[in-house]
Amino acid sequence: MAAIDGRTWLEHIDPPHCWELLASTSAGRVGVVNDSAPEIYPVNHAVDERSIVFRTDPGTKLRSLLRSPSVCYEVDGIDPAEASGWSVLVKGRAEQIRDPDELRAVARLPLRPWTLGDKVHWIRIVPAEVTGRRIWSRLPGARDEPPAGE
Repeated sequence: MAAIDGRTWLEHIDPPHCWELLASTSAGRVGVVNDSAPEIYPVNHAVDERSIVFRTDPGTKLRSLLRSPSVCYEVDGIDPAEASGWSVLVKGRAEQIRDPDELRAVARLPLRPWTLGDKVHWIRIVPAEVTGRRIWSRLPGARDEPPAGE
């Protein structure tokens, strides 16, 4: 386990574990800039090597990605009963996948959109930064107190 800040019980997750968490879930949120204002859209994704791939139909999200390709992508997991959770944030650049060989390759990924529509446009987020955090209401194995001296 990574070092945990004893005041907040906040653990910083290392990049390899961030990629494991990204691959463990099929849905997240992509943040784009639309007409100089941020907007967030839920999408289904797949991890391809060290990038995020998703599909989309024409519309505001695609138009925004093509106009301003700097994006962020977030996935998280929450356990309300334990008042704990984790979050992974990917900052990077969105690129539309157009190469036929690459399109055939990503079509084999386990990516199943939850919404109707053909979702004919494939987008890859090429990460510049991947960070993650986990917050604990109490440490695993601990009773009620944070670790002493941290």
